[in-house]
Amino acid sequence: MNGTSRAAFARVCLLFLTAVSLFAIEKEPLTEYRARRERLAERIKGNVLVLRAAPDQELTEYQQERNFYYLTGFDQPGAILLLDAVSEPMQEFLFIPERKPAEERWTGEKLGPGPDAARVTGFAKVLPVSEFDATLRKVSERAKATYGLKEAESDIAYLRQTKSRTEIALLEKAIQITMKAQQAAAREIAPGAWEYEVEAALEFEFRHNGAERPAFPSIVGSGPFSTILHYNENTRRMESGDTVVVDIGAEYGGYAADVTRTYPVSGKFSPRQREIYQIVLDAQKAAMAKVKPGVTISEIHQASKSYIESKGYGKYFIHGTSHHIGLEVHDVGATTRPLEANMVITVEPGIYIPEEKLGVRIEDDVLVTSTGYRLLSTFPKEIDEIDALVQKRK
Repeated sequence: MNGTSRAAFARVCLLFLTAVSLFAIEKEPLTEYRARRERLAERIKGNVLVLRAAPDQELTEYQQERNFYYLTGFDQPGAILLLDAVSEPMQEFLFIPERKPAEERWTGEKLGPGPDAARVTGFAKVLPVSEFDATLRKVSERAKATYGLKEAESDIAYLRQTKSRTEIALLEKAIQITMKAQQAAAREIAPGAWEYEVEAALEFEFRHNGAERPAFPSIVGSGPFSTILHYNENTRRMESGDTVVVDIGAEYGGYAADVTRTYPVSGKFSPRQREIYQIVLDAQKAAMAKVKPGVTISEIHQASKSYIESKGYGKYFIHGTSHHIGLEVHDVGATTRPLEANMVITVEPGIYIPEEKLGVRIEDDVLVTSTGYRLLSTFPKEIDEIDALVQKRK
């Protein structure tokens, strides 16, 4: 192999290794990100958009800015997206930092600008960050305005609310992992066990099954803490007679699940706990029956709220019933927008009675279809099923 061939071979090897590093997290096809940029360009026609990647922070796990990731699938810091929605057809540029081999001993190999980066990212033009200012001046000459995230945020949020086929597939994987974690949690629940032991077992399942991280701090709230909505200290020792609310979600491919179950620590709900649990479950079923295109989140909430109020527990239902999920667990977009097919939302009523140290929440993730919904989190939730899960403790 001559010198030229060796150099070409080395470049191909570097491209391959860099691509493996970049795409170790499952991603969507590059054509999907391109299609999103085209749809956004139509919404901001006549303007230029500048969107920046999240900055790097030393000794912390890097997470890309979600809107930047939605439009690019690119997961390195320091990058800039420039979208020229004035030109016909749309022009787009990705600017990324030059490689710094001396730093890569510490950080690992990074993708640098050039043709190889274009092939990996799907952008026709991947340029050094040093060329950004000059390029922006040139493309902005005919633009009505230059948008940043603040100006384009509502347009991006509108697009993010309706999920593509590939986004739904990633959400389903996140939910499947979360259901495995719920099963692991149920096996750990017992009188005398610590909440953090349950947390450790379920988060092991996240990583063991390929999730990048918890989508939000895992909630394992027993006894008095079952009534605290966002309790996540997970430091209490569980006692017989407690209920324990396990509200968790894995993040997979950047997408967040959100599934909650409530368990009896003793292995069997007491009559009082069964009463409250059944009201919450029936309220969830009433809310789910409302899910279909054209309905608002407010209408879904009203269905569960009305049912709980009819049983005399309205003052103990203190939060909304639904929110969108996607790249964020509480995903972006107006909640007043009527549902459309391929939106994904939660349905999660609850009753929290502090004076009885009794909290119950049941939460599932559903995909809105053309005629109704499809349940994505098909994890057991009937009373006898929940009892049986805890009784199978190891």
